[in-house]
Amino acid sequence: MYETVLLFSVAIYVLVAFAYLRSPLFSVFHPLTFYLAFHGVIFVFRPLLAYAMDYRLVYRIYQFTPSMADKTTAILAANLGFLAFTAACWRFGNTPMHFRSDRISLGERELLKPTFWWTAVLLLPIGIYSLYAVYNTALTTGSAFSNMIRDYRTGRAYNEGTSGYLVEAQLVVAGIAAILAWLMRFRLVSLLPFGLFAVYRLGIGGRGPFVTGLITLGLFYLYDRRRKGLPTWTLVAAPAVLALFTAVGDDRGESIRRAISNDQSSEIFGQTRQERFMEGMDFANLEYMEYLVYVVPQRSGTYGYFNSVLQIFTEPVPRSIWPEKPHGAPFERINMFDYGLPIGMTRSLPGEGWFSLGWLGVIIWCGLWGGLLGMIYRRFVQGEQSAFQAAAYLIFLPVLVIAFRDGQIVTVFRQCLFYLAPVAVWYALARAFGVPPLRRLRLAGTRPVHDPAAIPVPKDTLPPAVRRRREALGQQAADRA
Repeated sequence: MYETVLLFSVAIYVLVAFAYLRSPLFSVFHPLTFYLAFHGVIFVFRPLLAYAMDYRLVYRIYQFTPSMADKTTAILAANLGFLAFTAACWRFGNTPMHFRSDRISLGERELLKPTFWWTAVLLLPIGIYSLYAVYNTALTTGSAFSNMIRDYRTGRAYNEGTSGYLVEAQLVVAGIAAILAWLMRFRLVSLLPFGLFAVYRLGIGGRGPFVTGLITLGLFYLYDRRRKGLPTWTLVAAPAVLALFTAVGDDRGESIRRAISNDQSSEIFGQTRQERFMEGMDFANLEYMEYLVYVVPQRSGTYGYFNSVLQIFTEPVPRSIWPEKPHGAPFERINMFDYGLPIGMTRSLPGEGWFSLGWLGVIIWCGLWGGLLGMIYRRFVQGEQSAFQAAAYLIFLPVLVIAFRDGQIVTVFRQCLFYLAPVAVWYALARAFGVPPLRRLRLAGTRPVHDPAAIPVPKDTLPPAVRRRREALGQQAADRA
């Protein structure tokens, strides 16, 4: 029976993927592409490995054994969520990708460069200090998360003795590095900031921000080159990135710390992890889904009823101001640690739907996510695609990799708060300095534009730094003529 369900899952995935790839809707900029990749790896490919290699690591850690009915229900619920997400995202995001970049939009980017340098000056010190503080913690204690305290009643970890905002502020470096490479048209020197961020972030042992940042950089490159699909060489690079991801997870960045600094902590705190390929908890959303089915509602007797949405209102409050802030969603109805030891469990979109309202919850939750993301995509494609809109959308998309795995809205808030901070500050500075928006530039552009200095914008609306740059570009154009 279970083998039949696995084959059914593969067939459903292949049919949907084939229809999507053959449609004009397909592009790497569509949210459905990201969910297709997530579902394919986590709920199609890995279950086959888990069945063939008899993965039991998570079962031992979580101290539970799912029945065959639980395992079958988990796979079917994941596929129901996949179909609900696909249908809603296709319906509300049914617009082929269209690149609106032209000479005027390129001119806008040139005008915005001075204000971006000021954005980097304001935010980079905060991000670098955060990166240094977390890396130094890993260097001296062997773990970047030694400040995390686990609440053994709920199993949730939280920061003690430091601010979570300070710990996560390093993510602004990834956003700034990606935008910098884009503005400089991916010259080799422009990639150095991201390279340094990647090395130190991997040295911390956290791979999520590295993967998210790498995808962001790739999306900016493809958008700049007006390409909807991945180049062939990425198929060769993907196994190398997966190998790096696995290696860093095995030693939590120990090898990198030893290579770039004098890390002695690994001799004291290091440990050997016995895991087979993709058996570890990074890819174990199938087992997490089985645990959710095992508990809700069979043993809990109730559902969560989408209570996790309320955490979006409590999450922004620092624990230093509210010491009694709930560890997780307020008014939580179900404590998953009453039935096992689900440390580090992430629910995924279908898992969160099941936790909230069973089969109906899967349809509602996955459908809402698919519809909302489809509308965001359509608005971006049909909009002006200004520098700010492009930067915000291309930084937001990779966050979905983490959001699909966690399944909760609060994850988007946590990640985007810092990833999108450079875009928000950049926008505020541009408006404060009077840089005209793209709409005004297009209205003023009554003749073909051969260089950014030729864009007819009233000089009195520009800040002095931008005005000097335009005059310099105009003089260069005159010299070439």
